[in-house]
Amino acid sequence: MTIKDANKKHYFSLVDLDEVFEAFNTASSDKLNCYIWEQGKSESEVEEFQLETIDDKRKLILNSTGGFLAKLSKSKLTNKEVFLKVNYNRFQYFTYGILKYNSEDKNYYIHITKDVYKSQQRSNYRLSANVFVKIQFKINDTVYDAHDISAGGTSFSIEEVDLVKYPEDEIFTNCLLRLNVDKFEIPQAKVAKTWPVKDTEDKPTGVYKVGIAFVDVPKETEEELFKSINGEARAEEIRKKMKEKKLKS
Repeated sequence: MTIKDANKKHYFSLVDLDEVFEAFNTASSDKLNCYIWEQGKSESEVEEFQLETIDDKRKLILNSTGGFLAKLSKSKLTNKEVFLKVNYNRFQYFTYGILKYNSEDKNYYIHITKDVYKSQQRSNYRLSANVFVKIQFKINDTVYDAHDISAGGTSFSIEEVDLVKYPEDEIFTNCLLRLNVDKFEIPQAKVAKTWPVKDTEDKPTGVYKVGIAFVDVPKETEEELFKSINGEARAEEIRKKMKEKKLKS
């Protein structure tokens, strides 16, 4: 069993429209490839396409990189909602949409009407719980109010007496994660670390934090979790900007 290190998960940030055009225009000019797979399916079933161009209406033109026989028949992903990934300039750009086929031009296209995200390796990005962001995690038949959430894990607090229930490296099954109204089944979760919470005088409080790493999350769950986290992160940014604007007025 492969255990994913939560510290190697990706941090996703929303890309504004100008950067979308710049990134996809340059990637198309360089004839870079993109990778497409059906939503909810394994990334091992990915298909590879070459980027041709993107027009001012965000229509991204693609050509199959398959051989002669592959080009005689349409992609199995045609008319399906797919995830698209492009590696460009040390970033990975992600979006999703419907893959269409143009029978006259013999090429494929996707209208980039959904949000586009980019990712880079970061070790500590987490969406923190607050008045607007409620995170709960059910593990070992107990529901905890969690402190934060990332695509790779979460954390919560316990009393010292309960520390014996969560030894480090222990793997728990059939866990459940809740982010506001969204719920996600986490088949396996590993106790990555436990550490004492200290007061302002650096003295133990009798409370411990438990850091959880999600293990081999199903692709469909990871995609939905990705959307939910980024949706809440966007809402946080909007609230932050509105607060700053109000303070200035």
